[in-house]
Amino acid sequence: MQNKNDSLYIFGPCSLESLEQITPVAALLKRHGLVYLRTQLFKPRTNPDSFQGLGPAGVSILEELRKIYSTSELKFVCEACSTAQLKIIKPWASIIQIGARNMQNFELLKAIGQEFSAHHDYVLLKRGFANTVDEWIEAARYLMQGGVPKEKIVLCERGTRSVTSPTGVQLDFIAALEAKKHGFKVIIDPSHGSKRSEFVIPLARASLHLGLDGLMVECHPKPAESVSDAKQAISLEVTEEFIKTSLK
Repeated sequence: MQNKNDSLYIFGPCSLESLEQITPVAALLKRHGLVYLRTQLFKPRTNPDSFQGLGPAGVSILEELRKIYSTSELKFVCEACSTAQLKIIKPWASIIQIGARNMQNFELLKAIGQEFSAHHDYVLLKRGFANTVDEWIEAARYLMQGGVPKEKIVLCERGTRSVTSPTGVQLDFIAALEAKKHGFKVIIDPSHGSKRSEFVIPLARASLHLGLDGLMVECHPKPAESVSDAKQAISLEVTEEFIKTSLK
């Protein structure tokens, strides 16, 4: 079992949908002493007709959660895809997430460096779909030059395109291990790295055995009803069992 006090574990839905959706996820984390909750207000999507997130309207849900949980009990992980979005999430996010599509959005990286402050725990930088480890590290250096301390940068391996995987994507554990050599915290996203819920827990357990620094896992009270990434979301029951058996 992995010690949850020494690692970084992030759980929650692909995107924030409603207070009713997020409340049971928050309660699950509280029960098990975990604090980082995915509360994505903005979602970059390949299909322009897909759900793009609640946007600024979702802030009211964060306000309601904050009435229930203190900042030490629950911390929000929010993605920014632009400098305008960064200003909206900045007061709420303990972890500012940079998605794979924006790994080389250098102006956004510079802006995050300038906006990073003492109330932010980390910046999470996902590797792009086809980016090399060197490019990943160079993107992290943009954050560092902008003012984010190296120890506050978390690299997240979320999988690369694949012609052999039946899901079209596969996790690159070698890339994650190589990134660790550069002195960064490195976590795994087995949800985007597999695109199918049946593979999420086996890949999560594999990453724990490799000694990486944590996980970002998509879970949902009703996975089949998720408005985004329904096929890769795991149920709260499966999530709780994983936490009980794999994290201590």
